[in-house]
Amino acid sequence: MGCKMRGGRRAGAGRKKKPDHLRREVVTIRLPQWMITQLKSNGEIGYLIEDQLAKKYFQNLPDNYDIGS
Repeated sequence: MGCKMRGGRRAGAGRKKKPDHLRREVVTIRLPQWMITQLKSNGEIGYLIEDQLAKKYFQNLPDNYDIGS
């Protein structure tokens, strides 16, 4: 049987890096337990909060910004 190439570093392979202004950063917040429970039932908390903030409070989003990426 022929040997297939698997894994390892290859030129052009892998996910491309995001520009610095689009990189996500960890922020710690305190929320009431009932709010956390509701957020968890609707999906991933970080993406839900980011989505709501972007839609409601930020009118001038970067052109290449994609909510949840």
